[in-house]
Amino acid sequence: MKKIFYIAAAVFSLSFISCSEELMETYAPGALIEETAIQDANDLQLFLNTTYSGLTSRSQSAFVSVFTDETSIGFDNGGQGINDDYVFFLNPLSSGPENIWANNYASLARINRILILADKLPAKTADDKNKLNKIKAEALTLRAYCHLTILSYFTTDMKNPNALAGILADRIFYKDDNDYPRNTNAQFYSFIQNDLTNAITLFDGLTNKAFSNIFANKFFAQGLKARAYAYAGDYVNAETWADNVINNSGLVLANYNNYPNVFLTESNALNSEVIFKFKRLATQNAQTTNLHNAWYNGAPSASGAPWFELSRALYNKLDLNDTRYRTLVHPNSIIDPNYATSANVRSSDRLMLNKHGGTLTINADPWAGTATNANNNDIKIMRLSEMYLIKAEARANVSDLVGVATVIKNIRDNRFSTAQTLPTYANVTSAWKAILDERRIEFAFEGYRFIDLKRLGTLANSGIDRDPADYQSSTANYPAANPVNLPLNSYKWALPIPTIETRVNSAIQQNPGY
Repeated sequence: MKKIFYIAAAVFSLSFISCSEELMETYAPGALIEETAIQDANDLQLFLNTTYSGLTSRSQSAFVSVFTDETSIGFDNGGQGINDDYVFFLNPLSSGPENIWANNYASLARINRILILADKLPAKTADDKNKLNKIKAEALTLRAYCHLTILSYFTTDMKNPNALAGILADRIFYKDDNDYPRNTNAQFYSFIQNDLTNAITLFDGLTNKAFSNIFANKFFAQGLKARAYAYAGDYVNAETWADNVINNSGLVLANYNNYPNVFLTESNALNSEVIFKFKRLATQNAQTTNLHNAWYNGAPSASGAPWFELSRALYNKLDLNDTRYRTLVHPNSIIDPNYATSANVRSSDRLMLNKHGGTLTINADPWAGTATNANNNDIKIMRLSEMYLIKAEARANVSDLVGVATVIKNIRDNRFSTAQTLPTYANVTSAWKAILDERRIEFAFEGYRFIDLKRLGTLANSGIDRDPADYQSSTANYPAANPVNLPLNSYKWALPIPTIETRVNSAIQQNPGY
């Protein structure tokens, strides 16, 4: 009996017409039998594009920014976050963990079908074979990315090989094929590294190796190896693979002038900064999915009704001469020098987020918008600066304080208009703290902070860092206690396995505390 093959939900099946983006065209929605749905490499490419489209979720960036210390409650907040993420409330029904779990496993279901079909489809020509190998390499890289994301959020300890991660999606799971226990971190890491090794081999064998950062590529696969090894605490291999990307990718760090283009206008050069991003098209614009609408009701501007703003604690770490300041802080923000004693800090101190689609000019319209076919920011998944900071971690791991300082200076030299002084650290804890602080500024509102605190907080002796102004406001109306801190030993650094999984999987193990 023929199995029914579902080609994407309609929500992910969009028609794209931009000439520069036509390669991202997806499959049309509908239920087709497998034999007629995918007949050649071109069909399979469309199905892979649908998988990319399904992965463009803002759930990580949104959840992480509110749950940690990147945001404060905005002056137009209507109750968003106050009863859940902002006060560290988590349970198996929480939307943040559910979205991360569901989005990655839905994508893995598509990816595994692509990998099976890539091996089944006949290659009539050398060009067909090359297309199928490229598709397979991209799919293997995406499968590794999804598994590493699941591991990092749901394990209790990323460096413990025996701690539980998620469920390895190494096959197609059919209806009622539900009862699977969680696999260990060791099993996940082995599977991830094997997928990436195979992907890199396929990428190396392609006849056309032109770099594109909107498709999974060789340097993203290498960077994922570095990220996975760093998460596991294997810094010898992490540094090797980070150096590989730094030295061989041809990419350069964005400098003072072009760094804002990476986040405000998407107009940075192809060799600048971005290793891989999920492409968001104008036709995908919707308030429920736009990146900037995670923090604004409308466009990123004073009139856009910000639900969340930059936290005062994050703002206080920024240097006015750092290009990341003008990228993060909207030029129409109101900076209250006496915020600490303000009777209503939410009104007097308005630190509006600029990073995703804002502007560098006071009173100018933002680049991003919410209207149909308006500008829509891509979701950055890996940037070159991450490779440098993984290298810094590797140097800290062997107590090479000068090595840490040299890497951080390299990044800062590109973020300021003038060369920066080489920093000094009194001890290795201070070096880890410097790395964590640099990552906090560099990757703010990109979905890194939760994982960074989880894996580096104890080494740096630094956890959630909210300024009193971020939670002590007479207008905030927080339930119960003020949301001042979440200890690094809290069980909440491992997200709950969502109810959507536990109610159908009798073998799944819930994380402690839930």
